Parts: sequence; C-alpha cells; structure tokens
Amino acid sequence: MNPDSLPRGDELPWYRYPYLWLAILLPAASVVGGLTLLYIAIVNADTPVVDEWYKEGRGINRSVEQERLAARLGVRLELAQVGASVQARLTSETAMPMPEMLHVSLRHPTLPELDVALQLDHQQGALYRGDGALPHQGRRAATVTAPGDHWRLYQTVIIQDGNLTLGKTAAP
Repeated sequence: MNPDSLPRGDELPWYRYPYLWLAILLPAASVVGGLTLLYIAIVNADTPVVDEWYKEGRGINRSVEQERLAARLGVRLELAQVGASVQARLTSETAMPMPEMLHVSLRHPTLPELDVALQLDHQQGALYRGDGALPHQGRRAATVTAPGDHWRLYQTVIIQDGNLTLGKTAAP
C-alpha cells in the first residue's frame, strides 16, 4: 500500500465541512418553500367567476348583435327606487312593442354577494315595476334583457343616490 494514498489524520470527514452544508441547504430550502407554496395554492384556489365560462364566451357574438340592435332602436331605461320597489321607464327612439317583463342584472365587479337581479313587470305605457332594491352607490355592470332575447342593454355604470340610466342617450 502506498502511504500517499492513505488519509491523513488532519483531514476531516465530508460532513464536517460547513460550506458543504450551505451548498446542500440552499437548494433544499428552495424545494421545501416551493412545495409549501404549491400546497397553499391548491388548498386556497380561487373559484371561477362564471362556472360555464366556455358557453358564456361562445355567446359573446350573439350578445354583441343584441347590443347593436338596442343601439339602433335607441333603447333607454331609467331605474329609480320608489319605496320598497324599483320603478323603471323604458323608452325607444323607434316604435317597438313593450315587452311584458324586463330582467335587470347589476353585477358588482368583485363581490358577488353585492349583485342584484330584478324582474320588472310591465304596468302601463312605458312603466315597469318590480320588487327589490337598487344599490345606493358604486360601480356595477348592468345588463337589461327582455323575453325572447331580441335586444340587450349592457353598460358599466356608477350608481349615485340609487338612480341610474342605461342606454344610447345615457350620460357617461
């Protein structure tokens, strides 16, 4: 046996070198941190805003045509809170039959519990009335449709004092 190949007494075993542990600890900490973040992301996953997003995406072309028709007809809807109910006045620049009811949806941009859905029934002439309450203030995505889905009003509005106007001639 060659005496040069034998370990010397002053050499330490591999696990006694601190820089080695530093080189092992940094990648190990990264792996542990990554797995922890993956666990947090999986456990606290956000739900989609719309469950059937694909079907809703396919309907965009149809809804754009409905919005263009509402613009050509000059449809305008004024909503106001009257007591415990909502009163609406539907007008149009061109003659059109008044639908028997209107569906109004006022969606909050981030909090679904603040969304409002109303069904307004035709009373007389251009007046509609329904149970419910309008939000007093805030930004909403407002959608108004009639049975048959011929036309549709869609507009982002800022509600002030519980009154709002939707449509072609509405002020921005």
